[in-house]
Amino acid sequence: MKKDIWYRIKSKPFLLSLAGLAAFSFFSLFFIVLGSAEEKKAGAEKVSVSPGRPDKASPEDLESGKNIYFRKCVWCHGPTGAGDGPAADRLWPRPRNFNAGTFKIRHTASGELPTEEDLFLTVTHGLPGSAMPSWAGILSDKERMQVVRFVRTELVKDRNFLDKETEEFHKIEFGKQVATSKESIEKGKLVYMTKGKCVECHGNDGRGDGNKTQKDEWGFPILPADLRKCWNFRGNREDPYNPKNIFREVSTGLNGTPMPSFADVLSPEDRWNVANFVISLCPPKKIDPLTAKPVLQFVVKSGYNKGEIPSDTNDPKWVSAESTYVGLAGQITEKPRNFVRLVDEVWVKSLYNDKEIAYYFEWDDRNKSVAQPESGNYELQPADVKEVPPGGEPVAVKGQDGWSVYNDSIGIQFPAKWEQLAAPEKPRFIFGDEKNPVDLWKWNAAGGINEYTGKGISNPLTPRDGKNVKIVASEYKDGRWKVILKRDRLTNDKDNEVQFTLGQYIPTSFYIWDGNNGDKGAKTSISTWYYTILKPPVPNNVYVIPPVVVLVVIGFEFWLRRKFEKKKK
Repeated sequence: MKKDIWYRIKSKPFLLSLAGLAAFSFFSLFFIVLGSAEEKKAGAEKVSVSPGRPDKASPEDLESGKNIYFRKCVWCHGPTGAGDGPAADRLWPRPRNFNAGTFKIRHTASGELPTEEDLFLTVTHGLPGSAMPSWAGILSDKERMQVVRFVRTELVKDRNFLDKETEEFHKIEFGKQVATSKESIEKGKLVYMTKGKCVECHGNDGRGDGNKTQKDEWGFPILPADLRKCWNFRGNREDPYNPKNIFREVSTGLNGTPMPSFADVLSPEDRWNVANFVISLCPPKKIDPLTAKPVLQFVVKSGYNKGEIPSDTNDPKWVSAESTYVGLAGQITEKPRNFVRLVDEVWVKSLYNDKEIAYYFEWDDRNKSVAQPESGNYELQPADVKEVPPGGEPVAVKGQDGWSVYNDSIGIQFPAKWEQLAAPEKPRFIFGDEKNPVDLWKWNAAGGINEYTGKGISNPLTPRDGKNVKIVASEYKDGRWKVILKRDRLTNDKDNEVQFTLGQYIPTSFYIWDGNNGDKGAKTSISTWYYTILKPPVPNNVYVIPPVVVLVVIGFEFWLRRKFEKKKK
């Protein structure tokens, strides 16, 4: 047997096969290592961007940067960099006009050009809260550097980065950072309210509801930042809770906007305290690196409440209830579309008892808009709202100066017969569809609540006579709406009204209409489908049995010990 095996090993075909396999393995390994090395080389390719006055760009960099710009950037910023690309009229805020050399996010003094490194970081990290994405991972470091060099050289027309006589680059000094603390936050709040006068634009609670009539250098309306949404800060560099970003912007100001530099007004210590105060306003949330927004949970967990649903928004039961972040997008698939979406999120809580379920909604809105009382299907006729045609007047201008004002409103909808849906089937998210109608509740700021059956965007919503949904609370203060609605968990109209049962995932979605933004009907901010789940109440024996078991065990051990000691004696 051994001889036979040895004979087979020494046979020519076997040796040839072995040699072939070895050669294949060697070359495979070689090419894998070579490919890896090349990838590493490309990924690790370091580029040098100037932290101060830049050098003259090479013709090769300008040519490559131009090609990248006309593939990736021209659609928003336009062929001459004037911020007038084909998509510009549909974007809020509008894309940057490079021609004047006016850039907001910088490390340089007020009015100065940014450094090349500033522009590189903007392209790398994008500008959260706007349409400008992060280009890291899409363009290599070298490509981002080249497109920056093309922009600063060819598209900034009114100024010259290389002109030493007219252009200076004075980078701000950060000094000694003041660590965040209760004391620092209190000092920062005092500066915010008095010496810095930040309250005049950003409002008492920092929701950007102070001066709402501002325009940028090009005459387009802009709004002060909502400081409660640090994930939307344009210059947060994908690090939204870092007070260094706030210190920088308070020090440099935002060129092209009414936000001035406070470097000559506030000491570095004051600016660090303000930065700590501003960051303290933003609720701590885990941020999704892909969206640069709080991570979506997609489930509204309704907690059991023994007794009456509290009607006070400050009731401890509501305060301690779990809050779900719901991201909203402008509805742009059906006319009239909402390209200027001014409300981009709503926070939702829910409680239920043996009979009812309640939803508590909170959202920021810089303007309280109360128009006329609504009834029937008046407010949900899409044809009532005109849409600006492509290439027409910038939507950003119409958003504040042209639209009629309607009621602020919120809507919540469910598949009327969610129990019959086979996962993942759901109704169409805009007012349902013929096959799967939705049950929609709509509250409006005039104090009304309406219940509708929706069978699709092309069918008018059908108002129902039932008055099952009740307004528990509604209030507006310092740029924030708080609304609580409730309804019986089970109703008699099972064909049109959602039935709430314990422990089931019930598809749920949301609408916000910003009346001051001309939102009405299909022109709305809208969420995707989430779920509501009524968490079954925890049985009392959960709290009783474990202590009883512990006492029994301890008692048994004590009894054993006594018995053993008696025997020993």
